[in-house]
Amino acid sequence: MRVLLAICIYLSALICGHAAGFTKVPEQIDPDCRHGSARIYDECTDQLLLFEIAMQRAAKEGKVVLVSYGAEWCIWCHVLNAYLGGEKTKFDYVYADPGEPDEIYEATLYERENRDVSAEAAELNTFVRDHFIVLHIDYFFAPNGDRVLENSGALDHLGDGIPFVFVVNASGKFRAVVDADLAETRRDEDFDWYRGYDRTRLLSSLKKAYQAALQ
Repeated sequence: MRVLLAICIYLSALICGHAAGFTKVPEQIDPDCRHGSARIYDECTDQLLLFEIAMQRAAKEGKVVLVSYGAEWCIWCHVLNAYLGGEKTKFDYVYADPGEPDEIYEATLYERENRDVSAEAAELNTFVRDHFIVLHIDYFFAPNGDRVLENSGALDHLGDGIPFVFVVNASGKFRAVVDADLAETRRDEDFDWYRGYDRTRLLSSLKKAYQAALQ
């Protein structure tokens, strides 16, 4: 049954991975999982299985696994996913409050750049698409999210917040942290707030992590 599930998820990548702007795991989430609230983190499937699927896909395509360890309620996790996918200007999110992860909210965020960021967005997305398999690991509800960190050796590098973003080598072992915090930009005001990333700094961090994963 587990093998069949893996094959089904793998085949769905041709549609779902392309639609996201990069190849991601999980590529499809069971709509019955937690009443269909999950968008990017599979909150029901064994996370060790997802890790194995990502590693197999990376080996087949000659790419590196980029792990985003987080939760469906983490809006920064959604923001990062959108940026990796090349989105810009306007961002629509479905997310949950950390204190009430079962309560689902919607928000629309607008980029506050006073210039055209199309080139930077495309460059970031192209690098991610060509070099990574993006793996979303849920730590909150799904089984064995912590085991992924333990088995890969990433647990010793876990900070205080999420998403915790890192890369592993071809053997599935931790190689480097993608310091997304350094690329964060904030503008938090009443009824006018935005959270995003400086794409140049984020791309630089991703490139360094990619090279580390190859060593």
